[in-house]
Amino acid sequence: MAEETQTDIVSDVPPPLIPGGENNSLSPSVRLRPRKVVSVAEGVPAPSETEYTPQGYIGQGLVNSQGVLARTQYSEDEAYSEIAKFGTRTERGIFLNRLAAVGLYGNSKPGSGFSNKDLSAMKEALRYANAEGVTVDVAVNLMGADPNVKAKIAGSARVRTTPKQDLRAVFKQATGSVLGRQLSDAEVEKFVKAYNAMEVGEAMGGAAAPSVQTAALQAAEAAAPDEAAAMGALQLAQLMDQSIKGLG
Repeated sequence: MAEETQTDIVSDVPPPLIPGGENNSLSPSVRLRPRKVVSVAEGVPAPSETEYTPQGYIGQGLVNSQGVLARTQYSEDEAYSEIAKFGTRTERGIFLNRLAAVGLYGNSKPGSGFSNKDLSAMKEALRYANAEGVTVDVAVNLMGADPNVKAKIAGSARVRTTPKQDLRAVFKQATGSVLGRQLSDAEVEKFVKAYNAMEVGEAMGGAAAPSVQTAALQAAEAAAPDEAAAMGALQLAQLMDQSIKGLG
């Protein structure tokens, strides 16, 4: 009797979405490679003057193929919704095959359209897009035109990211010094995932990740800016008080 094999077919209808996930946002100080921007999409925050150089826009927003600043950075939990935007199995199949062609599936092939390996491949594509500062459709074109991208992608799977326990310790120390208290476990884990994502992005040819200490301080300030400002004023007042007492 012949051995039966199961074919993984790209389905027409997406399976139910299971919500969840953290937004792996970059530290506010990270600047990306210059891109040309001709307009800003409705609902997208307008760039500040510091996000422009003579070479172009260097902020973290994502630019589409028409030069429109189209959206903010992707989070990993958008992998599902980005695949689901392709309304037919043919469209999804074409896109997933493009991801496979640039090496995002390794030695495997695209699955059902929403299988774990499809979501994993899309997450890699979104990380690459974030690092390049472009929408994912543009990112796939960039990957296809880069002869070294397969090596970058393969290397990113093996990149040695900073151990999570070390990142937690540094972030907790930073929040203690900046805020005078600790943030929630959810905020700590958000920082850990965000920093590891920056390290992976750097390994894939994106912007260099800041030092752990710098990123932790910036993340702590961004998490509670009013408290950080108040804490800074308190520390300054204490230093001045100590100086005055030293003159007595």
